[in-house]
Amino acid sequence: MHSDLKYILAFHKIFKINLNNYFMQLYERYGSFQEAWFNLDFSPQIGIPKKYRGQFLQMKKTIVPQELEEEYYRSGINVLTRLDENYPDSLLQISDVPCILYYCGDISLLQQNALAVVGSRRATTYGLKQARLMAGELSQNGLVIVSGMARGIDAAAHRGALEKNGGTIAVLGSGLDRPYPRENIKLFQEISEKGLVISEYPLDTEPVGYNFPIRNRIISGLSQGVFVVEARARSGSLITCDLALEQGKEVFALPGPVTSPNSIGPLRLIQYGAKLVIYPQDILEELGYEYQATIFHKQKEIIKEIGEKDKAVYNLISWEPVNIEFILEKNIQNQEEVLRVLLELELKGLIKQLPGKYYVRV
Repeated sequence: MHSDLKYILAFHKIFKINLNNYFMQLYERYGSFQEAWFNLDFSPQIGIPKKYRGQFLQMKKTIVPQELEEEYYRSGINVLTRLDENYPDSLLQISDVPCILYYCGDISLLQQNALAVVGSRRATTYGLKQARLMAGELSQNGLVIVSGMARGIDAAAHRGALEKNGGTIAVLGSGLDRPYPRENIKLFQEISEKGLVISEYPLDTEPVGYNFPIRNRIISGLSQGVFVVEARARSGSLITCDLALEQGKEVFALPGPVTSPNSIGPLRLIQYGAKLVIYPQDILEELGYEYQATIFHKQKEIIKEIGEKDKAVYNLISWEPVNIEFILEKNIQNQEEVLRVLLELELKGLIKQLPGKYYVRV
C-alpha cells in the first residue's frame, strides 16, 4: 500500500475530491494506482468523463509522484486512504466516501465514539458559553467532540473539549496548509497537538465557500449524533443536521430565547422532532452513556455556599452580558459592596467580567 501512496496523491492532486467517484473503480480495474498512473485508458467501466483526459495528460507532465509524497512528509501532514485498515468504518457508510483524509494529530480518535457540535459563526455570549461548557462535560463522559473549527460555536466546542483534556476532531474545508479562519490558527495548532485535524482537500486548497457544505457530511459521518447550539433559519449547521438524518444519526438542539435569530434553527429542529437539550446528560442518556457530573454539580455546590447578599447579585447576572449600571440599579446594596461581591463571584468562577463593565455567567 505504501508504495502506491505517491500515485494516489498524484491522482488526488489532479482530480481532487472528484477522485472519490472513481477511486475504487481505478483500484479494482488496475490492481494498483501505480499501474493506473501509467496505463489509464479512460474506459467506461471507471466512469471518468473523457473530457478529463486532456487535463489528466497535461497535469501528469508536471507531477512527480515521489516528490509529491516527500512534500507531504516534510510538511508533517499524514495521509489515510480508504484502502487502509484503520480507515474509520463510520465514513464507509456515508455517501461520497472520502478516498483520502489528510491529517495532523491522533488518528486513533477516528475510532472512538463522537458527537458533532455545530452552530452559528456569529454566536451570542449565551451560545458560546453553553457550547464550551457542554462540549467540555460531554468530552469528559467519553465522547470525542467533532466540529469544523469555524469561528463561533465550532471554536467554542473545540476549546471546551481541550480545556477538559477531552478528544476533539476538527474537519476543515481547505488544505491543512490553509487553516481557516486565520484567527483560529492557534486553536488549529492546539488541536493538531492534542486532538486531530483532518481534511479531504489536498495541500494548497483555499477555503472557498462551497467546500464547507461538502465537508459537513464528514462531520456528521464521524459522529453518533449532531448537537446544534445556535443557528439561524438558513444555516450550514442545518445542512449538517439534514446529512445526519440521512445517515440515521440523532439530532439534538439547544433552545434559546425566541427573540434571538440564532435560536430559530434549534427551535425549528425541536418542532420537527430533534431532542431538546437542557443538560449534557440529555445527550448522554439518549446515546446510552452513564452521566458523570462535574462542572454543573461543582457550580451548584459553590452557589449553595454563597451568602444571600452574594446570591442576590448573582441572580441579576445571566448568560447574556449585563452592564454594571443595571446591577447597581437593581440592587439595594451600596456600590462598594456590589463591586466586592462581583469580584468574589468572579474569583469563585461563577461569573466573568467583559469589556465595557459587562458581566456574564460562566
